[in-house]
Amino acid sequence: MIKLKKTISHLDNDVFKTLEDTLIKNKADNFLFLLQSYKKDVKDSEITKTLNLNSNSFYVLKSRLYDKIQDHLSGDIYLSREELLKKLNLIPEMCFGEPREVTTAFLQKLEKDLLEFDMHNELLVVYSALKKIHLFSEKYFHYSQLFNKHIAFSLSLEKSEEILGNFNRILGQYDYSRSPRLLEALLFIRQDIADHYALNQSRQIEIIKNFIELQLCIFCNTVLNKENNLEELLNYTQKIICELPESSPHKNWMPALDYLFFEYYHRLKQTKSAVTYYEKVNNNLSTLLLYTNICNTSKFLISKIAFLQQHGRTSELLEEKAQISVFDSDDIHTRVQLGIYNCMISYYRGKYKEACVKLNDVLNENSFKDYFHVNTDVKLTLAFIYIELKEYDLAENITKSIYRKIKTEKINNYSNVLDLIKVFESDIKLNDSKITAKQKDDITLFSARNINECEILHHLHFELIKKYN
Repeated sequence: MIKLKKTISHLDNDVFKTLEDTLIKNKADNFLFLLQSYKKDVKDSEITKTLNLNSNSFYVLKSRLYDKIQDHLSGDIYLSREELLKKLNLIPEMCFGEPREVTTAFLQKLEKDLLEFDMHNELLVVYSALKKIHLFSEKYFHYSQLFNKHIAFSLSLEKSEEILGNFNRILGQYDYSRSPRLLEALLFIRQDIADHYALNQSRQIEIIKNFIELQLCIFCNTVLNKENNLEELLNYTQKIICELPESSPHKNWMPALDYLFFEYYHRLKQTKSAVTYYEKVNNNLSTLLLYTNICNTSKFLISKIAFLQQHGRTSELLEEKAQISVFDSDDIHTRVQLGIYNCMISYYRGKYKEACVKLNDVLNENSFKDYFHVNTDVKLTLAFIYIELKEYDLAENITKSIYRKIKTEKINNYSNVLDLIKVFESDIKLNDSKITAKQKDDITLFSARNINECEILHHLHFELIKKYN
């Protein structure tokens, strides 16, 4: 193994001494003897005789020592992003300040570690350096090919992240319209990302594919493409992310995955697990809305309210110290969710008029012309609070406009809305706080029909049940 001897002979004295001390500390006597012998230019025959090794054992010893030298030179990529960047920034200095053997050992170890985690962008820096220092070697073509290959991989990863962003944008539109056409678009994107993964089966693209699959199942009630169940897919995705080094950008996706865990357990009413993930997600609430290009995290605002209602913890909303201010102001879906969330905080604080102002701001600042579902969601919330304020004329105007739209445009599958309008109309006509048997029947029908893609008022459902039952 000629390159080992050359590498050791060219090691800086300080590096050699540190490596020597490490081997002494670990009592790696054979490695130490080989290292010192090659530094003194001792012949292989003398070394094998002294160590009493055959040719195969000697080759293994040299190979493992070379690995140790590479580890020592390149360090561990299970470091922070800053530490990895320091390693990558060190490459030009080594290329122009160290012997080729030392630089090659350093770069090849980085290559090996980065390949393990499909870190294509970082590998481009390594292969760019490797092909340049092998300009006059037959290996130049080999490293040029690898560089080109990882350019393709890097572009594929970038395209996959673009697909995920487009998916989340359309998912927000679907959440507000429940349009079958948009659901078809989401399913088409599912196939698109599957095709990209088939061409480049890196774990980063697999994570992206899984995020799309998970959201389709949780938010759109679709069926998995694979045999394993939803919980298994959540756990598997968590495992992939946990295995990534700290320097991987996708390590930062964990809060978004924790949110999907919460939604899954919350919807299944698995209280113990839901509580665990609720606490984790809520602790990151100040920045959670910045993840909407990765996952539809703004829906947590509505699920949080429903979760606190379900567990009798709505008093926690009174402790909210400040409004959430860190989010993408161009993200309409997030803006509307935030408006409803802030309205419900005002509602639980007993500031009903303030709650109405916030909902009217949502309606005035956003056009819901093509989004009947969210328009109805916001307006019925407003009607409910108007009834609490005994502003019956304002409540009646809202319920009548929704009823006319359903009947005039023949909007199907919203019998739950008609049931709830009947409940509100009884309040308006009776002008009384007493709940009638008819209202109880209608609210029961509303609850039974308020499921799947036509579910409305997730943030208010428990309040309605509490009041009318």
